[in-house]
Amino acid sequence: MQVSGQKKGKTASALKQQILVVGADTEALRRVLPVLTQHSVDIHRKPEGEAALNAIQNLSIVDLVFVSYPLPDMEFGDFVVAVTGIVSPSRPPQIVVLLTKADVAGVAGHVGKGVQVLPADLPDNVLAKATGKFLRKAPRPATRIMVKMVVKLGVGHVMRMAQSVNISNSGMLIRTTEHYPLGSEVELEFALPGIQEPVQVEAQVVRHAIPDREHVTGMGLKFTRVAPEHKMRLEQYLRGQLPDEGS
Repeated sequence: MQVSGQKKGKTASALKQQILVVGADTEALRRVLPVLTQHSVDIHRKPEGEAALNAIQNLSIVDLVFVSYPLPDMEFGDFVVAVTGIVSPSRPPQIVVLLTKADVAGVAGHVGKGVQVLPADLPDNVLAKATGKFLRKAPRPATRIMVKMVVKLGVGHVMRMAQSVNISNSGMLIRTTEHYPLGSEVELEFALPGIQEPVQVEAQVVRHAIPDREHVTGMGLKFTRVAPEHKMRLEQYLRGQLPDEGS
């Protein structure tokens, strides 16, 4: 989902739900897709599991993943493990697997813990109602605020200057030419607009930005340690950026 050029105060929570639809063009999928298009959602279509995993890693937000079972290129269990193992500033998306009653045994060990079953051989009206229920119940990932500010980045006494692209209460995307391997632990310091005292956090590099897709060279960072007083400053800033109710 492209969020570049977003006006100040506009947050990811105010945008459409982002739905990833994965798998072969089965009859089950052909029945569900028209239902999804009736809702205010953006649909991203990926025919294979590997392409879907790349999309989850690189999109700003994915709310729900509808999987047409079985996947053509990988085992469903491997896909679930990969999705839940993707480290991102937002929680992993929920997975809804589309299958017939005859296939339920093949996914039974994965149901729960973020995986739900949608029987595709339900009557049309029941299928539509169940699909809508999944959309309404999908937990929204952490709200991200678009903000440009100077960020000190580094390890120990070696600090570099970077620029933020967006920030949430759990992580941030920064613009920088510095390269740290995935999993690297770094220290950050930044001054939030309107907040007098700086914020200092420890963070982990969880992804490298893709310039062709995101129009930025940099890294995605997940906050791993934030002292209570610094967390309070961050949350104070984020609350101040949320749109007023009814606006």
